[in-house]
Amino acid sequence: MISDKIRDFTDSLILARKEAEQEENDEVLSQLTNTHLRQTLMDIFSAGIDMIDTSRITLYFAVRYMAGLPDIQSKVQEEIDRVVGKDRLPTIKDRENLSYTEATLHEAMRLGTVVPVGLPHSTMCDTKVGGYDVPQDTVVMINHWALHHDPNYWIDVEKFDPTRYLDENGKLGMKPESWLPFSAGRRVCLGEVVAKPELHLIFATIMQRFKITLPEGTNPELKLGGSSSNTQPAPFQIIVEDRINT
Repeated sequence: MISDKIRDFTDSLILARKEAEQEENDEVLSQLTNTHLRQTLMDIFSAGIDMIDTSRITLYFAVRYMAGLPDIQSKVQEEIDRVVGKDRLPTIKDRENLSYTEATLHEAMRLGTVVPVGLPHSTMCDTKVGGYDVPQDTVVMINHWALHHDPNYWIDVEKFDPTRYLDENGKLGMKPESWLPFSAGRRVCLGEVVAKPELHLIFATIMQRFKITLPEGTNPELKLGGSSSNTQPAPFQIIVEDRINT
């Protein structure tokens, strides 16, 4: 491997270590040991696989919610028809003008919290959280489900309401303090910058192309399934109709 023929992320890490060795940069070398390199690569692969799975389940939630909420589905489709039209597919560039569509996806991610409890971490020093003493080396996890269903932060907490995320101009406002589907802080999900536009693009495309309804007699209320590590909608049936060619 030479510096002008970097094949992948692994090559970049190895090159960075070689350069640090040549420069005798002990600070950088301390962060590029064999253990660090192995762990970083393992995180990249495992996080990539996990992002695919959590994105898939997020779309399950979004589609199921739309099937049971025809009024909100219609508003999403009206926005997409106005901004994008029906002669082309949505693109990443359309995202900034599809605020209600993105807000709808955000609300699906709140009520349908795919990862109810975050990954375990360890405290680096003695601290206090919410009046509780938390000693150094205590294993701690974020309860995303509780944050997303906290009536102290959300009005009509169980109501599916995309307008929570919009400002007075109908644009996305500041991210709510208690909306953390990707966790927070230095250990925030690295895939957030990829997952959010990707989810928006797929969801907008589905909404543009199809009308989604529930079979007659189906209870519109969404039931939960899954496990303690991943929540997902209980098995459901939907009816999908082509909006473009009918």
